[in-house]
Amino acid sequence: MRKSFALLLAATAIIGLTLGVANAAAPVVGKKCSKAGLSAKVAGDRFTCTKSGKKLIWKKVIPAVVKAVPSPSPTQTMDPAPIIVAPSAPPEPTQTPKPSIFANQSALTRFISLAQAARANATNKLPILDTSGAVTINQVAGQGLPLFVKASTTDRFTFLGPTPLVETDPTRTGAVSQITKDHRMVYQARDDLPPWAVAFTISTTDSLGRFVVETSGMNGSRLPQYSWRLVYKTSTGPWMYQSIAGLSRPNDDAHHFDEVSLGAPGSFSIRLEFEATTSFYGIGLSDVTSTISTLTSNASPRVAILGDSWVSPEFNETGPVHVWDAFTGALTWITGWNVISAGVAGQGYLQPARGGTETYKDRVVRDLVPQNPDVIIFTGSPNDPWGPGKFTDEQIAAEMGRDIKLVQEANPDILIIVCSPFQTDPHQASLMRKEAASLGVSIIDFATPALFDENNNAQRQLVDGHPTRLGSAYIANEMLKRIAGLKSK
Repeated sequence: MRKSFALLLAATAIIGLTLGVANAAAPVVGKKCSKAGLSAKVAGDRFTCTKSGKKLIWKKVIPAVVKAVPSPSPTQTMDPAPIIVAPSAPPEPTQTPKPSIFANQSALTRFISLAQAARANATNKLPILDTSGAVTINQVAGQGLPLFVKASTTDRFTFLGPTPLVETDPTRTGAVSQITKDHRMVYQARDDLPPWAVAFTISTTDSLGRFVVETSGMNGSRLPQYSWRLVYKTSTGPWMYQSIAGLSRPNDDAHHFDEVSLGAPGSFSIRLEFEATTSFYGIGLSDVTSTISTLTSNASPRVAILGDSWVSPEFNETGPVHVWDAFTGALTWITGWNVISAGVAGQGYLQPARGGTETYKDRVVRDLVPQNPDVIIFTGSPNDPWGPGKFTDEQIAAEMGRDIKLVQEANPDILIIVCSPFQTDPHQASLMRKEAASLGVSIIDFATPALFDENNNAQRQLVDGHPTRLGSAYIANEMLKRIAGLKSK
């Protein structure tokens, strides 16, 4: 009897030890794991062992929700491909990152070389205004053309800015938006939503080169109207704006149809630049021989820029202007990169926007990391030292460091570059430089030499604390020049 009891105790101890080991091995987000690439599934959730900095930790894999686009109507000849629909809640920052375009090469070295190549490319220029009047846009009652290519047809269009969401509302079938009818958003706050664009090539035999753009604007938006702007080029000519300010349509949820006439048949590169609240439904084509295809390469880097009203953007401009005239939009044109803006007026590292509580730290991981950027550029803000909080240079630099660490922990594959504020003093810039260096991050110093001074502001590129259209182009060129001049680590 005593022997049997001893055997029972031993068996119980072994079982308890086995259970303890099993429980210790269960993956937990953020806890250490033994080998990169290991995966495990617990209670229906999948985890993967991923390198984060110098550590191996468990990360939860967030699967994409795939939803097929409804079949086209009989009048359509181009079938949409399956579309990845973003979840209604922002993805967790611990989701498995996509492979970087900088794979197998130092991200900074590669990015510097891309900047140098962009500066050397003579075709990377801002568009010019077409004053000939050859290209016209007229509002029409409906599509009226025999073919229609839905915006959700991903193998026909290239999207610039945050990846738009596919509309699920029956009245918006096939449309894509930054904010959908059922209130999903690419960023969490409506006022934070940035400009975006769609690019494509069109080949048409129509005698007038016609196509129809179908859009709508979100009812209840802060502004009564939205606008979109047409930019185009022939195979041999420069990019040209049809107008600087673009077309304005009411934010009333109604579908608006605008017929573009390029003036002649042929092949054209097209870019439609949208304000944030624009929903894009697709393109109507005039003849069965017309074709639409994507314009830019998916190999172009995705560069997200975090900042304040200079990024959001705000202008002090007396002439016509469009949201794509911000320096982030200009940087897209002079590089060929997909530059994703994330600016909130009045905000900084520590200073919340007026009437709000959020600062940079609340947005950078929540809004930008899910966009799978290859690069995130932090731009500082005069709102921190000059705003109501009047934060010290030491406080600002320390908070910048904490924000950088948030991104490094969320996705260590993202290349981070820091810019001192566009208007700053050398002391704050020097503290930022020291903090960035301690984290292995490169910094662009706009204090030494100063970005704006009495000499280079002779054309009033900066007026009352905000850039003009000319100033935005100047900032973009200076940023590109200074990225190209960074030192590889």
